[in-house]
Amino acid sequence: MSEHDDEFADVPALAAASGVTEPLRASRQAVPTDGGGTVSAIRWSRTDPPAPGREARITYLHGLGIDAHSFDQTAIAVDQPAVALDLPGHGRSAWREDADYAATATAPAVLAALDALDVPPGLVVGHSLGAILSARLAALAPERVTGLVLVDMSPDFAQRAVDRIARALESEESFASLDEVVERAIAARVGGDAATLRREARHSTRLGADGRLVRRHHFPHLGGRTSSVGRFADAWPDLEQLDVPLLLVRGDRGYVSPKLHQAFAERLPHATIVTVESRHAVQTQAPLPLARAIREWAGAHGLLDGVEEPPTTSSET
Repeated sequence: MSEHDDEFADVPALAAASGVTEPLRASRQAVPTDGGGTVSAIRWSRTDPPAPGREARITYLHGLGIDAHSFDQTAIAVDQPAVALDLPGHGRSAWREDADYAATATAPAVLAALDALDVPPGLVVGHSLGAILSARLAALAPERVTGLVLVDMSPDFAQRAVDRIARALESEESFASLDEVVERAIAARVGGDAATLRREARHSTRLGADGRLVRRHHFPHLGGRTSSVGRFADAWPDLEQLDVPLLLVRGDRGYVSPKLHQAFAERLPHATIVTVESRHAVQTQAPLPLARAIREWAGAHGLLDGVEEPPTTSSET
């Protein structure tokens, strides 16, 4: 068996690292969406085979160029039935012919996928591009969202940086091995230890026709075309009309700088903001502090079954 087989083989190790003795059961499900595409999801359930979709209490949406597996350890540590989607164009979900991965373009497919998965109203947790998408979902289908968690993203993040990241993904070359994937990530100062980066590489790549590893997401396969990831600033109206609790979890070395942190707090004074020690990919680099922040905030607002209101922590601002 190769490292690319049995995608959930490392769940017991993640659970042990999280201090969870009876972890949620993970399974993979793909559902059709409008337009003939499919969205693939990881379902985190308390039963095997999985319980009906209405058990889910949280939806996890990853960021640009990664996939649903980035939330594995966080989902295990939060310990609430959930679905984690591979966004359109990412992971095992279908690619869009127009390569438009802006929140406005992908939100209908994501909502259709949640309908097909029978996901009830609950929390939506979004990282980076997934955070912008989560705000769009809350605006389009407010009845679906009881609380919103943004992971290291503010709509004020520089658009030129967003576009530069997309162009870098489009130009990424294939890899000779998982070791090379890790080496390039370390050289790019992505952050995270080698074991975490290797796990991420195992889930985010597949064997290409020439035997080399290629990314699962669409961006390096565009053949000279360019993609769109939309204007992140367009999320402000979506966030400002929210009528549910809002949590921002930022990494102290992430994309939400102290200046953006202050501006976010001034513009959305009702939001809770928690800072953890991490770079941008908080869910892979600080999954347990992220899980703790979600559980404490959810407990304070009565948003999750079996999660009680905790004492106030000094990390909240």
